[in-house]
Amino acid sequence: MIKKAITFCVALLVLQGAIYSQTNMPIPNGSFEQWTSHPGYNVTVLGMSLPVYDSYSTPTGWGYLAYPVNESFSALGTPISISTSIPLVKVVEETGSVPDSNKAVKLQTFMLSDLVTGLVYTLAAPQMDTMLTQTVFPSILLTGEINMDSLMPIVTNLLANIDSAGDMLVSLAGTDVNNLITGGIALGGFEPSRLTGSYKYHSAVSGDNGGVLMLGTHYNTTTHRREVVGGGLNIGLTDVANYTPFTVDYLSLHTLDSTFADQAPDSLIVLMISSASENRQQGSYLCVDNLRLWHDSTGVELPDTCASIVALAATADIHEAVVAWNTTSAVDGYELEYGPTGFTQGSGTMLYPSTTTATLTSLVANTAYDVYVRTVCNGTTYGEWASASFATQPDTCASVCWIEAVNVVYDAFPEYELQWWGSSQPDHWEVEYGLQGFELGSGTVVETNESSFAIYELEQQGILQPNTWYDFYVRSVCEGGVYGEWDSVQYRTFCATVEDLTLVDDNISVNAANFIEGYKVTWVDNSGTEQWSVSYGTPNSYNWHSETVNEPFIQLEPLRPNTRYEVEVSALCGEDNYGDYRYVGFTTINVGIAEADASSLSVSPNPASGRCVVSLAVDTPAELKLYDADGRLLQTIAYKGTPIELQLPSQGVFLLQATTAAGTMTRKIVNK
Repeated sequence: MIKKAITFCVALLVLQGAIYSQTNMPIPNGSFEQWTSHPGYNVTVLGMSLPVYDSYSTPTGWGYLAYPVNESFSALGTPISISTSIPLVKVVEETGSVPDSNKAVKLQTFMLSDLVTGLVYTLAAPQMDTMLTQTVFPSILLTGEINMDSLMPIVTNLLANIDSAGDMLVSLAGTDVNNLITGGIALGGFEPSRLTGSYKYHSAVSGDNGGVLMLGTHYNTTTHRREVVGGGLNIGLTDVANYTPFTVDYLSLHTLDSTFADQAPDSLIVLMISSASENRQQGSYLCVDNLRLWHDSTGVELPDTCASIVALAATADIHEAVVAWNTTSAVDGYELEYGPTGFTQGSGTMLYPSTTTATLTSLVANTAYDVYVRTVCNGTTYGEWASASFATQPDTCASVCWIEAVNVVYDAFPEYELQWWGSSQPDHWEVEYGLQGFELGSGTVVETNESSFAIYELEQQGILQPNTWYDFYVRSVCEGGVYGEWDSVQYRTFCATVEDLTLVDDNISVNAANFIEGYKVTWVDNSGTEQWSVSYGTPNSYNWHSETVNEPFIQLEPLRPNTRYEVEVSALCGEDNYGDYRYVGFTTINVGIAEADASSLSVSPNPASGRCVVSLAVDTPAELKLYDADGRLLQTIAYKGTPIELQLPSQGVFLLQATTAAGTMTRKIVNK
C-alpha cells in the first residue's frame, strides 16, 4: 500500500522589511513574483521509459503537493512500474490583468489523466489507488509536511461544515497538528486578525467554488503537542471575471468556545482551495494574488510604503538589452538583478538604476535571461520583486561547423589538430582552451587566420599536460567585434615520452648454446606512468618480441651473437593512449668457439656419421654436456679420463661443452 504522505520542499523566506507600522505583515512571496522550476518524470512500461509530465514551476518558498508513488503491477499482461512523486496540483503563473503585481498564482482542478499519457493512464488506472485517479483535493500550502490520512478527514469536515465554521474550528482545537502539518508561516509575535488578497474564479460546473482556510498553531509545552488555536474560513469565492478583493477573518478559538484557553498563534498555515466540490471535476481554477496578514480589526488597508513595479519589459539585441518599467507612485530608486534563465536570485548581476530604464551589457548571444526589479524607498524599505524574461538575438557572425580533432600524420606517431569550417569567411577565428570543465573567459586564447589549430604543437612544446583531458572552444570573429557562437570539442593528450633510453651491457655472459645473456635496457619516465610497452628484435624481421612491463627497465632474453638488435619503448596510459616511441639499437658481441681448444677437447670424426669419439688431452674427470643448435641441453655425461663414444640423436649442428677443474671448453660437432 502506498504510504499516503505528501512532502513539501519548503524554504521559508526571511520577511522583507519591518512590519508596516505594526499593522500588517506580507506573506513571503505573497504576490508570487518568484518561481522555481522542477523537472518532469517518467514511468516504466514494458521496460520502456514513457514521459508522464514535463517540467513545471511553482512559487518560490511555497510548498507543492506531491504524492509519492512506488508501485509495480501487471495490466493485461503488461508490466508497469511507477516510482516517482506525482504533483497533485496544477499550478501556473497567471499574468493577465493582475492588479497588484505582474504575476498571480493559478490553481486548477484536474485528474491524473490530465498528466499521464493515454497509454499509461489506461493501463495503470484500474490498479492504482483511487486517490491518484480521482480528483485530488487541489491546494497549495506554505508549510512543511502533510499526512494525507490525517488531512482528508479534516477536508471532509470542512466541506460538510460550510455553514458552521465555528463548530469545525472547535473540533480542530483538539487535533495534534504535529501528526498533520509541520511548519507554516512563522509569525514571530505577530497576532493576525485577518488575511486579505485578490482573487478571480472560474467554475467548471454549477455550484463549484473556491476558498481559503487559515489554521493558527501553537506549541503546548505541557502536552508537547502543536495544537490548532485559531482559524479562518472563506468558502464562497464564486465565479468572477476580474480580480476581486477578499478577506478571511482569523478568530481566536476562545471567541467560539469560552472554555478553551486563549493562546496566541506562533505559526500560520494557509490553504487555498481551487474546488470545493467532492465530485470528479476538471477545469475549475482559482487565481490568488497579493496575500497579506493584518492584526487590526478595522476595514482600512494601509497603503504600501514603497510602490510596486508595473509594466516591466525588456527589448534585446545580440549582446545588450534595454529594460523599462513603471511604478504605482514615486520612489527613491531601484534594484535590478539579472542572469541566465533559472538563475538563483542573489547570484546574478546587480544594478542600481535611478530611473525607470536600465541597459544590460555584455550579454551572450542567443541566450535566455531573467531580470528582476524592485523599488527602494528611504534606502531601507523595498517593494516586491517584479520579473520578466527575454532572449538575446543570434550573432550575425557565422558560427563554426563540424569542429573535430583530426590526425594529420598516418605513417608515424599521430599528430592531432582542430579542423572546422563555416558557411562564410569571417575576419579571423578565436580559439580558447583549458583543462576540461574550465569556465570560458579563464582559458588561454589564441587568434588564427586558418580554419585549423595544431594541438600537437602544444604537446610537443610541453604546454599541455600528458594524458589529460582538455576543452577546446572555437568561434568566428567578424568586423566590428561581432562574434559567432562558441563550438567545442574535448581532447585527451597522449602519454609522456620516455627519456634516456639506455643499453646496459656490463653484466653479459655467454650461455652453453653460444647465446648472449644479460643485456638490459632502462629508461626514465617522471610523468607518473606505471606501464610501458616494449618490443625488440632484428631490423627487417617480423618476429619481434613484445611485452608490457610495470618497471622502467626490461631484461632481454638471450640474444644471438654478432647480431644487430633494436628496442622500442613507449608509455601506456590506458586503452588507445600511448606515448611516442623511443628506441635504442646495438650489435651483440662476436662469440666464436676458439680453435685453440682443439688440443684439449678432441672429437673424431667431425663431421660425424651418427657417432663420434670424445677425449680430453688431460686424463682427469670432467662433465660433458651436449646442446642442440637452439641451446637446449640434450644429455649430460660423466667423463672419467678415458675416451667415450658419443651417440648423436639426429643430423645437424651440436655444441659439446666439457667442464674440468681447469675451466670450460667447447667444441662444435656436425652430424651428417
